[in-house]
Amino acid sequence: MQMVYAELEEADRIVLASPVQFMGVTAQTKAMIDRCQALWARKYVLKIPPLGNRRERKGLFISVGGTKLANLFQPALATVKSLFRTLDIAYAGELLFSAVDEKGAITKNPDALKQAYLAGQRLVDHSTA
Repeated sequence: MQMVYAELEEADRIVLASPVQFMGVTAQTKAMIDRCQALWARKYVLKIPPLGNRRERKGLFISVGGTKLANLFQPALATVKSLFRTLDIAYAGELLFSAVDEKGAITKNPDALKQAYLAGQRLVDHSTA
């Protein structure tokens, strides 16, 4: 995690990507998020910036899920938004695709590449998130 903390401190833009499994981020992603509890303590207990300074940072969440449930991404979104809020990373949005459960399934969404391009534009836009 020390390497992850250092990368987070250096980054101006963060892209967190995880497939959704049982409506949440993967166990590996969740473990990384949980290890950011130390940064939560830095912010709320020690009253210092969680990533060492207060410069602008923006983050994007990318995910796919195998089903078409109406609220498929809501639990994962809550987790990611909470992480970003704790780390003082402005939420630049998400790129979410359901019914992607096998190799090549994303091609069934012909608008995916355009959506990814627009999400990238939002991420690098220097105006307020």
